[in-house]
Amino acid sequence: MEGFDIKKSESVTDAEHVKYNRQDYCGFWRRFAANFLDGTILGIAYKLVNTVLLAIASLSGTVYPGFSDWMLSTIIFWTYMIWFKSYRGATPGYNVFGIRIISIKGMQVSIKQIIVRTIFSFFSAIPLGLGYIWIAVDENRQAWHDKIAGTYVIKADAKSVQTIRLPHPGLVRTKMLTSLIVICLLMFLSLIGSIVYMLKKSDTYKLSKQYISANLWVQQEVGNTIEFGIIQSSKVFNGTSGTANLTIHVSGDKGEITITTMLEKRDGGWQIIEAGYFDRENNYIDITRPYAGSKILEIRWLNVPIRSVRMYCIAYSLG
Repeated sequence: MEGFDIKKSESVTDAEHVKYNRQDYCGFWRRFAANFLDGTILGIAYKLVNTVLLAIASLSGTVYPGFSDWMLSTIIFWTYMIWFKSYRGATPGYNVFGIRIISIKGMQVSIKQIIVRTIFSFFSAIPLGLGYIWIAVDENRQAWHDKIAGTYVIKADAKSVQTIRLPHPGLVRTKMLTSLIVICLLMFLSLIGSIVYMLKKSDTYKLSKQYISANLWVQQEVGNTIEFGIIQSSKVFNGTSGTANLTIHVSGDKGEITITTMLEKRDGGWQIIEAGYFDRENNYIDITRPYAGSKILEIRWLNVPIRSVRMYCIAYSLG
């Protein structure tokens, strides 16, 4: 496999950057295909390494080192990226599709650049892949992480056509990094806001909120002024029927609680089948039970061994 030849790198100073014809920069789809192939190779490599480790442990009678899936995959991923991109100039996927990665000075990329580029590639993906889509409109077909790390992805046989002199901005471009973080943060907050808005418009949330607002158990616990906030929600559908679970934070002038509601879809409409919360003493309060005043005598199921006889007795009184 032929890697990037450092001897063929462009001879430029620290303040000079090389330029290529636009058609010599690698476009989005070729990079996508190369990265997809690299992902497939990494998946196979993980399976092989994991199988070998298990086999060695089995044959030697020793305990398997016990790498977690996350730890083993991380080690393989970084070894693959640093070795091929830094020392070879191209991964196997890049070689198959005839592309290579270089610094904007026309030289082989450093390990620092590969680490920065790889870390910030996740930021390029966070705002709905906008950092990668940027390749289509950028003059040098750079993704956001290319701009931050100071790299180009070019065709393997590309030759520079121009050398330009620019102020050397350092490895990480501060303005670009700040802009990227702000964009990712805004996109993330917009996404969370959209999810919360859709949840609050859902039938299950409206029904749960209406039920909780009128529930005497809840009013006894938090007071009459009630505010709501969704913590999490999940739904499972099976044709026209389905179930839903909502966890809702409820606060008022007397305190706050977290209520879990379970709903079931019957005859085209949602119905609450269970709802409750844990009080200050960590006792579960089922708010679907009838409320009979501030003093409630509840029968709890307790196992009390007395002369080998199991008895069930009265639990406690709420104040």
